[in-house]
Amino acid sequence: MESITPGHHLYPGPDGTWRSCDEHERFARLSGPAALLERMRDQAYQGGNDPELEPLAAVLRERGVFGTAPEVTQNELRVCVSGDGPVALHVTRLLEGVAEVGDDPRAADVLVACASWLPDESWQRVDAGGTVWHRCHVEGTRLVLGPMTVPGRTASYRDLRGRRLAASPLPDELAGLWSYLDAGAAGKVALPPVPWPNAGAVALAAGLLVNDVLTWHATGLPASGSFQLVVDPASGGLDRHPVLPLPIT
Repeated sequence: MESITPGHHLYPGPDGTWRSCDEHERFARLSGPAALLERMRDQAYQGGNDPELEPLAAVLRERGVFGTAPEVTQNELRVCVSGDGPVALHVTRLLEGVAEVGDDPRAADVLVACASWLPDESWQRVDAGGTVWHRCHVEGTRLVLGPMTVPGRTASYRDLRGRRLAASPLPDELAGLWSYLDAGAAGKVALPPVPWPNAGAVALAAGLLVNDVLTWHATGLPASGSFQLVVDPASGGLDRHPVLPLPIT
């Protein structure tokens, strides 16, 4: 069934002529009898297939205002959420009612790994397994997300790791920091307390993670694509860093 394209509107303007407005607030003036345009709007908003409206529907379809409503998947989504910090807890809450949440990645469609400090060795092993997964960790006082890995379609942790080392002015120091954090995770050295951001920043990060997972479930790709997202509670900023795949060797 055809319907209005998400984010679009059909309505009469101040001068009485009809407009369409898309999700970017781009306006187009529509000509035609007001009664016919009102019927077209009702059909676009509520559904239907009136043959008399087909010529107008064809015009709106060509402009991207009118289209076929996407099919809603009925497949159950199984998500494994790992980690016991505030981000993991909030992700689990957000998924209640829309996904089956468990702690066994082998029984899940997607893994959401919510770490404290970066667990580099552990994440390399997860990445090598070819699973669909998303991730979040604390870096300084910021929360760093993804990219969500959909094997063969988006950047992997291997890609991210290699790109970060290549871009760093001190790659040996960066690799040394990761090794130290790994040793701390294994209990071999002491690590400082994790400076978890405030509840608002945690909620933002959790929402972005869940949005990517649900968008992937509906479309096959996460909303953020092959971008790493950085939530900075001090500035209220959200930075996006593209991650290109590494050459296959």
